[in-house]
Amino acid sequence: MSTVDLDFLYNLKREGVKLDLAVVRDFAKNLDNPQDSFKSFHIAGTNGKGSTSAFIYNALQERAETGLYTSPHLIDFNERIVSGRTMIPNEYIEKFIASNRGLIEKLRVSLRNPTFFETTTLLAFSYFQSRKDRVASIEVGLGGRLDSTNIITPEVSVITTIGYEHADKLGCSLESIAWEKGGIIKKGRPVVLGDTKSAVIKEIKKISDVRDSKLLLRIKECSVKNVQESEEGISFDLTTSKDSYSIHTDLVGEFQIENISNAVLALEQSDDLNPGRTAIEKGIFNTRWPGRMEIISKSPFIMVDSAHNPPAADTLTYNYMRIFKEKPVLVIGMMADKDIFSFLRAIRPISDRVIFTTPDEPDRAAKPEMLSEISGNIFREKRVIQDPYEAIEYAKRNYDHILVAGSMYLVGIIKKFEKSNAQPFK
Repeated sequence: MSTVDLDFLYNLKREGVKLDLAVVRDFAKNLDNPQDSFKSFHIAGTNGKGSTSAFIYNALQERAETGLYTSPHLIDFNERIVSGRTMIPNEYIEKFIASNRGLIEKLRVSLRNPTFFETTTLLAFSYFQSRKDRVASIEVGLGGRLDSTNIITPEVSVITTIGYEHADKLGCSLESIAWEKGGIIKKGRPVVLGDTKSAVIKEIKKISDVRDSKLLLRIKECSVKNVQESEEGISFDLTTSKDSYSIHTDLVGEFQIENISNAVLALEQSDDLNPGRTAIEKGIFNTRWPGRMEIISKSPFIMVDSAHNPPAADTLTYNYMRIFKEKPVLVIGMMADKDIFSFLRAIRPISDRVIFTTPDEPDRAAKPEMLSEISGNIFREKRVIQDPYEAIEYAKRNYDHILVAGSMYLVGIIKKFEKSNAQPFK
């Protein structure tokens, strides 16, 4: 892909995040509404939405040409848009940008400049249309109600978990955040809810009742037995009111049981798109979700995890300490807008040794010195190494077990350095 075209796309980031649908709807209309050319599953949530989207995609792909749209990417932009077990080619991206520069300028004059995410969303939908994909698994970017992806009318909506993140945009209470994420629920279309908090359930039920949308609670609809878990993956038996499944995934972490359950429950709600038990089991087995408790090297042991908020850190800590006995050195880099102290406090039980470094997003990254200062006396042993490549090399020279976390932008640059791929399928 030419540098000029990538620069054009990334320069749209100067517009920031715009939570309204006027521009993306107009953009889509000028492209003849590509989102109407395929059916879809829509997945929102504070954590777990990416892997849930990938499970749904891989299961559907066993029976029909399927698209997958997720964000952000770890290594290459093309990871965001997948169809038929291949990532979007550079040529299509170049063609789309060249064809729509005039339209983007027209929108800038008549409404406002489309943002990076709005443009990327329409790029994905247009690509799925060009591929004649029958269905797509679409991950929400931020929130739900006013997210750019919310111009689709999905067969099923999925809301994984809801926690306190992006409070400046989504509200400061669980109820207000749930209301925003519940905005993806469409009239007469079922919604699967993975969250078990009573405040969240109550808010989502209110929305689903108003929209005459069948609400399926994972905690009530799914029964899990015979769980076997190790650093090689997870196996378990899953039973719903419609079928029983024998599940195996190479992915690590008990939270993947919840994500898989959400995905299976969603797939069952669409009679004409449900690929069936065999395809679902195979699709889940063939799913990779890079950057989530992912072991990218065994000697030395290097795990990367994109946990970047306190709930994700809690989940990582709980699961790591259940499965692994060795205490690693932590390599942590974070964005400046995150709840840094709460994150560090949540991850501290894993290890009291840490190296603070810089994620690959210099304008938004917290300075490692600031991380060290905020951490106070939480860690017994801490070091600041600005350059992430130097940080991982130092860790590899001095420790046998390493855990990288705090930002997808750190995980991505370490995966690239270690030549670990980021495709969501085997």
